Amino acid sequence: MPKINRLKPLPDAELKAILRAADDIIASGGRTLLCQILKGSKSRKLLELGLDRNPSYGYYKELTLEQITEKVDHMIRTGYLEKEYIGKLPMIVFTPLGWAIEKERRAEELVQSWNHWLENHITPTSMEDLKDRNRGMMFLFLYKILCTGDKKYIPFLKMWESIDYIKVKQEIRRVIQALNEKDTMTDSGWTQLLTERAQSLLVKSREPILLLCQSCDRIFLFDDTNPAYYMSSGLNLPTECMNCYGGDNDD
Repeated sequence: MPKINRLKPLPDAELKAILRAADDIIASGGRTLLCQILKGSKSRKLLELGLDRNPSYGYYKELTLEQITEKVDHMIRTGYLEKEYIGKLPMIVFTPLGWAIEKERRAEELVQSWNHWLENHITPTSMEDLKDRNRGMMFLFLYKILCTGDKKYIPFLKMWESIDYIKVKQEIRRVIQALNEKDTMTDSGWTQLLTERAQSLLVKSREPILLLCQSCDRIFLFDDTNPAYYMSSGLNLPTECMNCYGGDNDD
């Protein structure tokens, strides 16, 4: 069972920056390389791997490597990252909680990328970069597109559909169909459709995600398939268990 740590996590912006830096080296790089990305190192290995293009490159450029290492270690202690031995080498990997947060952020980055293309009248030459990515992340991206209810994304969706695998194609087609039909649907009908599509597009973590209730100090299971938790600002993690949430807490 995953460990629950009662230490206070890093501030949200720092937490997400470290997770984003780790994303490019998951299971292929260790703590030292992660700290170098966050420092903005000019080491040959880092530059050869193109890690200077990571959005979090240099995020902690004003800190020492020792200070950055402490922050990374705190991410491990608080249950967002962990070390896993690949052969004899310890590599950084996401915990289920860390990946849930990073997956949502990467999906939102894709939405913002498409918005940028549309606003600037840019037509991508290919959608091949969307193929072979984590399927849970790509389905979450599709769900976010669906939730906009906006037909402007359909040309990009059709380009994507033409190059991906059968199961992904099927979900893309369903999203295209829903966007085309939205104008003929009632508000309640659209809400029902979003609820139904969430059951296919929000993929449950392979391992349980456990959180600590800030009211009763008990451990509870986080349901990462609940669409209410997915916001454009990030994954909205509950701070209380179901027994405490909305209750009067009077004994």
